[in-house]
Amino acid sequence: MEVVPVSVGGASRSWDEQHLDLAAASRQIDRAGTAGFTDAVSGAASRFTGAWTRFAADLGIECETRADGLRVAIEDYLRSDEVSFHDLLALGSYLREIR
Repeated sequence: MEVVPVSVGGASRSWDEQHLDLAAASRQIDRAGTAGFTDAVSGAASRFTGAWTRFAADLGIECETRADGLRVAIEDYLRSDEVSFHDLLALGSYLREIR
């Protein structure tokens, strides 16, 4: 299996950026007032903005979770690669004849 840590790192950064964008969108939606609506629709408008605020925030959290998972994958890959490297170095003693 081949993993290119730089590519996975770029993907994690992209998920981080999506998280930041969605968190900002959630705050902007939350600040959108319903004062301009009539009494007949202000309740529905408030519920609508509340639902979209939560939706954007939750989606942003999912993006951050994916970014965190990718960073863990990079760390695990690099750790296993280092262990494999040291295991191969230990095998080097079998390649030379000791007299």
